[in-house]
Amino acid sequence: MTNITILIIGALLSISILYLVRRGKMHGPYATWWLLVAVCAIVLSIFPQIIDWAAAQVGITYPPTLLLVLSVSLILVRMLTMDMALTQKERKIRRLTQKMAILEESQKNRLEP
Repeated sequence: MTNITILIIGALLSISILYLVRRGKMHGPYATWWLLVAVCAIVLSIFPQIIDWAAAQVGITYPPTLLLVLSVSLILVRMLTMDMALTQKERKIRRLTQKMAILEESQKNRLEP
């Protein structure tokens, strides 16, 4: 029953992401990330033994722990990439604001007699 629930959640997430991309409310890199999450949920719901196998390979005795550790790690990576993108955008906004102030000042000086 749990696998069916996860499968439905993954499918609904995929459909929602594709809908948001089509409506222009989500762009490529963000959509790719979420589609990857949805595909992983679908694959793990169809083949739950993958987690058991991977946990055994890594030496983890309780397989859900591996899923939890991987999930938290991916969330941290996602947060880091979002912070990097936000920093880059803030830097661009600051530069544009400075350029605009310089242009306004030069325009003001040209118009004054």
